[in-house]
Amino acid sequence: MARKIHEKLIERITNGDLIPLLNFLKTNKEKLSLEVRQVGKAFVYYKKCKILELGLNSYSIDEKYFENNSKPTDIKNQVINNPELYFKETLLVVDSWLNKHRKQEFETQHNIAIHNQDKDDKYIILDMEYNFSQSEIEKSKRVKRAGFDLLGIERQTGRIVFFEVKKGLKALTGTAGIKTHIVDFEKCLYGSNKKEFRMNLISDIRNIVSDKKKIGLIENFDLPATLSIEDIDLIFVFEPLAGDKDDYSKIYKEEHRKSASMREFRTIYVSEKNFKLI
Repeated sequence: MARKIHEKLIERITNGDLIPLLNFLKTNKEKLSLEVRQVGKAFVYYKKCKILELGLNSYSIDEKYFENNSKPTDIKNQVINNPELYFKETLLVVDSWLNKHRKQEFETQHNIAIHNQDKDDKYIILDMEYNFSQSEIEKSKRVKRAGFDLLGIERQTGRIVFFEVKKGLKALTGTAGIKTHIVDFEKCLYGSNKKEFRMNLISDIRNIVSDKKKIGLIENFDLPATLSIEDIDLIFVFEPLAGDKDDYSKIYKEEHRKSASMREFRTIYVSEKNFKLI
Protein backbone atom coordinates (compact mmCIF):
# COMPACT_ATOMS: atom_id res chain seq x y z
CA MET A 1 0.00 0.00 0.00
CA ALA A 2 1.51 3.29 -1.13
CA ARG A 3 2.28 6.24 1.09
CA LYS A 4 -0.22 8.99 0.31
CA ILE A 5 -2.12 11.48 2.44
CA HIS A 6 -5.87 11.50 1.77
CA GLU A 7 -6.72 14.44 -0.48
CA LYS A 8 -9.49 15.56 1.88
CA LEU A 9 -7.02 15.57 4.77
CA ILE A 10 -4.61 17.69 2.71
CA GLU A 11 -7.47 20.09 2.06
CA ARG A 12 -8.21 20.32 5.78
CA ILE A 13 -4.53 20.96 6.53
CA THR A 14 -4.08 23.64 3.86
CA ASN A 15 -7.51 25.31 3.73
CA GLY A 16 -9.63 23.94 6.55
CA ASP A 17 -9.82 23.43 10.29
CA LEU A 18 -6.25 22.10 10.53
CA ILE A 19 -4.59 25.31 9.31
CA PRO A 20 -3.57 26.20 12.91
CA LEU A 21 -1.80 22.84 13.13
CA LEU A 22 0.09 23.46 9.89
CA ASN A 23 1.07 26.96 10.95
CA PHE A 24 2.36 25.64 14.27
CA LEU A 25 4.39 22.92 12.54
CA LYS A 26 5.94 25.44 10.16
CA THR A 27 6.94 27.79 12.97
CA ASN A 28 8.40 24.88 14.93
CA LYS A 29 10.13 23.00 12.11
CA GLU A 30 13.33 22.82 14.17
CA LYS A 31 11.50 20.39 16.48
CA LEU A 32 8.60 18.86 14.58
CA SER A 33 8.17 17.19 11.20
CA LEU A 34 5.14 15.88 9.34
CA GLU A 35 5.59 12.69 7.31
CA VAL A 36 3.44 11.03 4.63
CA ARG A 37 2.09 7.63 5.60
CA GLN A 38 -0.05 4.77 4.29
CA VAL A 39 -3.87 4.52 4.39
CA GLY A 40 -4.17 8.25 3.85
CA LYS A 41 -2.51 9.30 7.10
CA ALA A 42 0.10 11.82 8.19
CA PHE A 43 2.36 11.37 11.24
CA VAL A 44 4.04 14.13 13.23
CA TYR A 45 7.43 13.32 14.80
CA TYR A 46 9.50 14.88 17.56
CA LYS A 47 13.03 13.53 17.99
CA LYS A 48 11.93 10.63 15.80
CA CYS A 49 9.08 9.80 18.21
CA LYS A 50 5.58 9.73 16.70
CA ILE A 51 3.59 12.23 18.75
CA LEU A 52 0.56 12.52 16.48
CA GLU A 53 -1.09 10.07 14.10
CA LEU A 54 -3.48 12.03 11.95
CA GLY A 55 -6.11 10.39 9.77
CA LEU A 56 -9.02 11.86 7.88
CA ASN A 57 -11.19 11.56 10.99
CA SER A 58 -8.80 10.14 13.58
CA TYR A 59 -6.30 11.55 16.07
CA SER A 60 -4.02 9.45 18.26
CA ILE A 61 -0.65 9.21 19.99
CA ASP A 62 1.44 6.19 20.96
CA GLU A 63 0.44 5.24 24.50
CA LYS A 64 3.88 3.87 25.37
CA TYR A 65 5.08 7.41 26.09
CA PHE A 66 2.53 7.76 28.88
CA GLU A 67 3.88 5.17 31.31
CA ASN A 68 3.67 7.54 34.27
CA ASN A 69 1.57 10.33 32.80
CA SER A 70 -2.03 10.91 31.85
CA LYS A 71 -2.79 10.57 28.17
CA PRO A 72 -4.57 13.58 26.58
CA THR A 73 -8.31 13.04 26.84
CA ASP A 74 -9.42 15.08 23.83
CA ILE A 75 -6.66 14.98 21.23
CA LYS A 76 -8.95 16.09 18.41
CA ASN A 77 -10.05 19.27 20.17
CA GLN A 78 -6.50 20.23 21.13
CA VAL A 79 -5.00 19.50 17.71
CA ILE A 80 -7.67 21.56 15.93
CA ASN A 81 -8.14 24.41 18.40
CA ASN A 82 -4.95 24.59 20.44
CA PRO A 83 -2.02 22.76 18.84
CA GLU A 84 0.43 24.82 20.90
CA LEU A 85 -0.96 23.35 24.13
CA TYR A 86 -1.10 19.83 22.69
CA PHE A 87 2.56 19.82 21.67
CA LYS A 88 3.73 21.62 24.79
CA GLU A 89 2.33 18.79 26.91
CA THR A 90 3.27 15.88 24.68
CA LEU A 91 6.84 17.07 24.10
CA LEU A 92 7.45 17.08 27.85
CA VAL A 93 6.12 13.53 28.10
CA VAL A 94 8.27 12.29 25.21
CA ASP A 95 11.40 13.97 26.64
CA SER A 96 10.76 12.15 29.91
CA TRP A 97 10.37 8.84 28.07
CA LEU A 98 13.56 9.43 26.04
CA ASN A 99 15.56 10.24 29.18
CA LYS A 100 14.45 6.95 30.67
CA HIS A 101 14.99 4.79 27.60
CA ARG A 102 18.14 6.55 26.33
CA LYS A 103 17.40 6.38 22.60
CA GLN A 104 20.65 8.06 21.55
CA GLU A 105 20.09 8.01 17.80
CA PHE A 106 16.57 9.43 17.83
CA GLU A 107 17.45 13.11 18.14
CA THR A 108 20.38 12.81 15.71
CA GLN A 109 18.17 11.24 13.07
CA HIS A 110 15.54 13.94 13.46
CA ASN A 111 18.15 16.72 13.33
CA ILE A 112 19.55 15.34 10.10
CA ALA A 113 16.07 15.28 8.56
CA ILE A 114 15.39 18.87 9.63
CA HIS A 115 18.75 20.37 8.67
CA ASN A 116 18.97 18.93 5.15
CA GLN A 117 16.10 20.70 3.42
CA ASP A 118 17.73 23.80 1.91
CA LYS A 119 18.25 24.18 -1.85
CA ASP A 120 22.02 24.39 -1.37
CA ASP A 121 22.25 21.13 0.60
CA LYS A 122 23.78 18.14 -1.15
CA TYR A 123 20.82 15.95 -0.19
CA ILE A 124 17.18 16.59 0.57
CA ILE A 125 15.64 14.31 3.20
CA LEU A 126 12.15 13.27 2.12
CA ASP A 127 11.07 10.87 4.85
CA MET A 128 11.94 9.44 8.27
CA GLU A 129 11.34 5.84 9.31
CA TYR A 130 10.75 4.65 5.76
CA ASN A 131 9.33 1.14 5.50
CA PHE A 132 8.76 -0.63 2.21
CA SER A 133 5.25 -1.67 1.32
CA GLN A 134 5.17 -5.46 0.87
CA SER A 135 1.45 -6.11 0.42
CA GLU A 136 2.05 -7.41 -3.12
CA ILE A 137 4.70 -9.88 -1.96
CA GLU A 138 3.92 -13.37 -0.70
CA LYS A 139 4.15 -13.42 3.11
CA SER A 140 6.80 -16.14 3.21
CA LYS A 141 9.03 -14.05 0.93
CA ARG A 142 8.74 -10.72 2.69
CA VAL A 143 11.78 -9.04 4.25
CA LYS A 144 11.44 -8.89 8.02
CA ARG A 145 13.21 -5.55 8.48
CA ALA A 146 12.34 -3.64 5.30
CA GLY A 147 12.86 -0.19 6.77
CA PHE A 148 15.51 2.54 6.93
CA ASP A 149 16.09 5.60 9.11
CA LEU A 150 15.97 8.25 6.40
CA LEU A 151 15.07 8.47 2.72
CA GLY A 152 16.48 11.22 0.53
CA ILE A 153 17.56 12.36 -2.90
CA GLU A 154 20.97 13.64 -3.95
CA ARG A 155 20.00 16.95 -5.53
CA GLN A 156 22.62 17.16 -8.28
CA THR A 157 22.41 13.57 -9.55
CA GLY A 158 18.82 12.67 -8.63
CA ARG A 159 20.02 9.45 -7.00
CA ILE A 160 17.80 7.86 -4.37
CA VAL A 161 19.58 7.43 -1.04
CA PHE A 162 18.79 5.57 2.17
CA PHE A 163 20.58 6.70 5.33
CA GLU A 164 21.20 4.67 8.47
CA VAL A 165 22.15 6.74 11.52
CA LYS A 166 24.45 5.40 14.24
CA LYS A 167 25.51 7.12 17.45
CA GLY A 168 28.00 5.34 19.69
CA LEU A 169 30.15 2.31 18.89
CA LYS A 170 27.65 -0.14 20.39
CA ALA A 171 25.13 0.83 17.71
CA LEU A 172 27.41 -0.48 14.95
CA THR A 173 27.01 -4.17 15.79
CA GLY A 174 24.29 -6.59 16.82
CA THR A 175 20.80 -7.19 15.43
CA ALA A 176 20.35 -3.54 14.45
CA GLY A 177 23.94 -2.93 13.39
CA ILE A 178 25.72 -2.27 10.13
CA LYS A 179 25.77 -5.87 8.93
CA THR A 180 22.01 -6.21 9.42
CA HIS A 181 21.26 -3.01 7.51
CA ILE A 182 23.46 -4.04 4.58
CA VAL A 183 21.84 -7.49 4.42
CA ASP A 184 18.36 -5.92 4.50
CA PHE A 185 19.33 -3.44 1.78
CA GLU A 186 20.54 -6.30 -0.40
CA LYS A 187 17.36 -8.34 0.17
CA CYS A 188 15.05 -5.43 -0.62
CA LEU A 189 16.80 -3.90 -3.61
CA TYR A 190 18.79 -6.80 -5.05
CA GLY A 191 16.77 -9.82 -3.94
CA SER A 192 14.16 -11.95 -5.69
CA ASN A 193 11.45 -9.29 -5.29
CA LYS A 194 13.61 -6.29 -6.16
CA LYS A 195 11.25 -5.16 -8.94
CA GLU A 196 8.31 -4.84 -6.55
CA PHE A 197 10.40 -3.12 -3.89
CA ARG A 198 11.83 -0.63 -6.37
CA MET A 199 8.53 0.21 -8.05
CA ASN A 200 6.86 0.70 -4.66
CA LEU A 201 9.72 2.98 -3.64
CA ILE A 202 9.35 5.15 -6.76
CA SER A 203 5.60 5.45 -6.17
CA ASP A 204 6.14 6.43 -2.54
CA ILE A 205 8.74 9.06 -3.41
CA ARG A 206 6.47 10.68 -5.98
CA ASN A 207 3.59 10.79 -3.48
CA ILE A 208 5.74 12.09 -0.63
CA VAL A 209 7.14 14.95 -2.70
CA SER A 210 3.74 15.79 -4.20
CA ASP A 211 1.95 15.82 -0.83
CA LYS A 212 4.65 17.79 0.97
CA LYS A 213 4.73 20.39 -1.80
CA LYS A 214 0.95 20.77 -1.62
CA ILE A 215 1.19 21.30 2.13
CA GLY A 216 4.13 23.67 1.75
CA LEU A 217 6.69 21.55 3.58
CA ILE A 218 9.01 21.13 0.59
CA GLU A 219 10.23 24.11 -1.38
CA ASN A 220 12.88 24.63 -4.07
CA PHE A 221 12.89 20.99 -5.12
CA ASP A 222 11.48 19.09 -8.07
CA LEU A 223 11.91 15.42 -8.76
CA PRO A 224 13.88 14.50 -11.86
CA ALA A 225 11.67 13.95 -14.91
CA THR A 226 12.80 10.33 -14.92
CA LEU A 227 13.43 8.88 -11.49
CA SER A 228 15.75 5.90 -11.91
CA ILE A 229 15.00 2.70 -10.03
CA GLU A 230 18.60 1.64 -10.62
CA ASP A 231 20.37 4.52 -8.88
CA ILE A 232 19.81 3.71 -5.20
CA ASP A 233 22.46 4.15 -2.51
CA LEU A 234 22.87 3.30 1.18
CA ILE A 235 24.92 5.68 3.32
CA PHE A 236 25.85 5.24 6.97
CA VAL A 237 25.85 8.40 9.08
CA PHE A 238 27.93 8.31 12.27
CA GLU A 239 27.85 10.70 15.22
CA PRO A 240 30.85 9.67 17.34
CA LEU A 241 30.32 10.06 21.08
CA ALA A 242 34.03 10.56 21.77
CA GLY A 243 35.11 11.80 18.36
CA ASP A 244 37.18 8.69 17.62
CA LYS A 245 36.56 8.07 13.93
CA ASP A 246 39.22 5.37 13.68
CA ASP A 247 37.16 2.96 15.80
CA TYR A 248 34.08 3.63 13.68
CA SER A 249 35.99 2.99 10.48
CA LYS A 250 37.48 -0.24 11.81
CA ILE A 251 34.18 -1.68 13.02
CA TYR A 252 32.39 -0.59 9.86
CA LYS A 253 34.91 -2.48 7.70
CA GLU A 254 34.54 -5.61 9.84
CA GLU A 255 30.73 -5.52 9.69
CA HIS A 256 30.74 -4.82 5.96
CA ARG A 257 32.96 -7.87 5.42
CA LYS A 258 30.59 -10.04 7.49
CA SER A 259 27.65 -8.95 5.34
CA ALA A 260 29.30 -10.51 2.25
CA SER A 261 28.05 -7.61 0.12
CA MET A 262 30.07 -6.79 -2.99
CA ARG A 263 28.83 -3.18 -2.94
CA GLU A 264 30.70 -0.29 -1.38
CA PHE A 265 28.81 2.09 0.91
CA ARG A 266 29.68 5.65 1.89
CA THR A 267 30.08 6.81 5.48
CA ILE A 268 29.45 10.37 6.66
CA TYR A 269 30.31 11.86 10.04
CA VAL A 270 28.16 14.50 11.73
CA SER A 271 28.42 16.31 15.04
CA GLU A 272 25.91 17.87 17.46
CA LYS A 273 26.95 21.23 16.01
CA ASN A 274 26.45 20.38 12.35
CA PHE A 275 24.01 17.85 10.94
CA LYS A 276 24.58 18.72 7.30
CA LEU A 277 25.28 15.74 5.03
CA ILE A 278 28.20 16.45 2.70
